[in-house]
Amino acid sequence: MEILPLSVVIITRNEEANIERSIRSVMPICNDIIVVDSGSTDKTIELAKTLGAQVIHHNWEGYSKQKNVGNALAKNNYIFSIDADEAFSPELCKELSSLFKNGNLKPLYKVNLINHYGNKPIKHGAWYPDWHYRLFDKRLLSWTETDDVHEGLSWNKQTPRENLNEHLYHFTTQSDAFYLEKMERYAHLFASKMSAKGKSANIFKAYSSATFRFIREYILQLGFLDGEEGLKIAKAHYSYTRNKYLYLRKLVQNSKP
Repeated sequence: MEILPLSVVIITRNEEANIERSIRSVMPICNDIIVVDSGSTDKTIELAKTLGAQVIHHNWEGYSKQKNVGNALAKNNYIFSIDADEAFSPELCKELSSLFKNGNLKPLYKVNLINHYGNKPIKHGAWYPDWHYRLFDKRLLSWTETDDVHEGLSWNKQTPRENLNEHLYHFTTQSDAFYLEKMERYAHLFASKMSAKGKSANIFKAYSSATFRFIREYILQLGFLDGEEGLKIAKAHYSYTRNKYLYLRKLVQNSKP
């Protein structure tokens, strides 16, 4: 495959377990790889530089800001934004090669992620399909810097856009403990955010919402077809949903005089 007029931007912090896989996956079609690092203390920077990526340090200012810093350094007009725990599938590389060869590119493309639990691709439940806008023309679009958590591109209903057919791999979690810890952290963050907004919750809300989510993901969305991993994901989301409302209830109770 030929090198494309495409730049890849990756933001990192302590991603030595993932960064090599991520960079190697894009190398067959891209030689302009920008890594925006916010203070790694492991081998992330060393590994990225060894593989030929341009690495710059930028103090953390939020997801969108970090990505826009990388966009500004990109040599090409078209940028594919990926996270360090993501990787191009070989099929995606081939599709992008055909897309650029044929020309007449749209300003914006959405890609479907295949999330992995460990090394197993998950094809059902809450994890699939999982569409995200990642390929775009930086002359027309940038990451909005109004939300520090849920970054998005500055497109509107008039922006010409298409879906890619092939997948971007996302290696979501290395272990059961890693994912459960992540869900626990998110539950506390949700409770803090909702408490600050004056929201409240009760025990019925906690358990009914959690039960409904488990039934929806594991049964209605066919999570059971992913075997043991599908059950683990549904159970983790049950715990997350229950706990976020229980933690919110506790914060509200503790704030009362």
